[in-house]
Amino acid sequence: MRLLAWNIRQGGGSRLPRIAEALKRHDADIVVLSEYRGGPSAPRLCAALHALGYSHATTLVPPSSCNGVLVAARRPFHGHGGVDMRLPEPYRMVSVDFATFRLVGIYMPNLRAKIPYWEALIATLSSQSANRALAIGDFNTCRAYLDEAGAIDATAHYMDAIEQIGFRDLWRHRYPDRREYSWFSTRNNGFRIDHAFLSQELAACAGTVHYSHEERIAGISDHSPLLLELTA
Repeated sequence: MRLLAWNIRQGGGSRLPRIAEALKRHDADIVVLSEYRGGPSAPRLCAALHALGYSHATTLVPPSSCNGVLVAARRPFHGHGGVDMRLPEPYRMVSVDFATFRLVGIYMPNLRAKIPYWEALIATLSSQSANRALAIGDFNTCRAYLDEAGAIDATAHYMDAIEQIGFRDLWRHRYPDRREYSWFSTRNNGFRIDHAFLSQELAACAGTVHYSHEERIAGISDHSPLLLELTA
């Protein structure tokens, strides 16, 4: 089973045909798309996904011109809606159950605005029902001097906090010393802010995990897709 997580930038816009081509090429079973935008962008994106065989999708849609996260799949799932509907923008974190695992799709805000989202996510994943679970998407969070060249992110400690409850940053676990960035700022500073955190039981079922930089370099989005193989 292949999962793909990708920030498609502002709902996709005129880049949607190229985004669809990239998704077709990667041929994932499940896609988690952040910066899923409300308004006219939402039905256009969902129609493009449906044409690619993603006949199941979450139903929590951001307001017009606001960004959230969409989970779409070629297999059925049970959607729970927002992880915490009390959050300022609950459409940024959605939870779904597949037959053998739970998935939380992520698009966190920037700076300290992400703190309540991290707190809600850790509370959710701390429950007994999260033994076979993963959180995947754009966390807008990175470890100092490792996932970024400096120490800009003041919330990096949450990446340790989620590991303390048993969830593994799978890419970093596989490549403990590698520098590889999934997003670059307008100043060309690189950051690895797109992640997949897996419970220990699910991490044991994980195959390859890697970033595809081709799409970012080609300007299809400003983020590189993250791809993960599961045998769950």
